[in-house]
Amino acid sequence: MARVPGGLAALLLVTICLNFGNGLHVEVFNQAAKNDHLSNQNSKIRQKREWIVPPARVLEEDDSVTRKPIAKITSDHAYELGVVITYTISGQGVTEPPYGLFVINGKTGELSITKRVDREKTPMFLVRGHALDQNGRKMEEPIDLTIQVDDINDNYPVFSEKVFIGSVEELSESGTLVMRINATDADEPNNLNSKIAFKILQNSNSFSILKNTGEIITSTLYLDREVNYTLLYWLFPRVLTTLYQP
Repeated sequence: MARVPGGLAALLLVTICLNFGNGLHVEVFNQAAKNDHLSNQNSKIRQKREWIVPPARVLEEDDSVTRKPIAKITSDHAYELGVVITYTISGQGVTEPPYGLFVINGKTGELSITKRVDREKTPMFLVRGHALDQNGRKMEEPIDLTIQVDDINDNYPVFSEKVFIGSVEELSESGTLVMRINATDADEPNNLNSKIAFKILQNSNSFSILKNTGEIITSTLYLDREVNYTLLYWLFPRVLTTLYQP
């Protein structure tokens, strides 16, 4: 067998590695930075099809995200002479409800969102990108892109009951548990936007409430059974106030 010069063998190896890397790529643009542009290399992340593609992120109820692409899909074949690539997308917000939410520029591969989104309705979308030749044939294996909707504090907390009824024995010790009130918030769980703090607004001399749990306890030894105590209480999204933060 004829020996191949060392330099030629190295060149052959590099060529094989480069050709093996062909595929679809996704660039995710940073929507959080107000001054990012497509030409700013720091504002995008380029990932090959074989790697995990980071999610594109949009802020719920934000109209500004409709003014520029949120991601870009590119095929390595697009850099070959005489090859014309058309990019399409499918999945949630395209071929599945809600229809028409995402669109793609067939020539550039730039993926855009057409309207504001509500995280409480759909916290995440899965879109699949495709690269087709001039005859509509598949040029690459499809690539999946997750689009995550970031939460804002756009929901007020709601009590689980209209009226809470509790009881306690007369002359009970201070600190005795009377009842617990409950409330929920539709914003993202385990997020500051969904944290709730409680406060008693009236008749607080005889009772107090634990701001984080909603537990109402006695504050005095001299509760009178013949008196009907009515409490007016309120709750706050903790992100809107610093008074009740731990």
